[in-house]
Amino acid sequence: ETDSKKSVDHIVLVYSPLPLRMKRIRERDGLSDEEIMSRIHAQMPEEEKLKRADGVIINDGTHSLIGQVLDLHRLVLNGSL
Repeated sequence: ETDSKKSVDHIVLVYSPLPLRMKRIRERDGLSDEEIMSRIHAQMPEEEKLKRADGVIINDGTHSLIGQVLDLHRLVLNGSL
């Protein structure tokens, strides 16, 4: 979330819906909803992350991650990303 765009060729955002992110964080870190939201609010807004991303991978348990990665890889190889 820093201004590292200058030092990378592409930015790929891995996106998960907020309820799913919160569930995963609760299970992984044992944080309360208030603690989770405090951390989320301290980060760059999701809309801004989406604007800055060259590609997005949706990690919601329903979309194929491998398929999305392969699609982005093809775009990079073809110079389309």
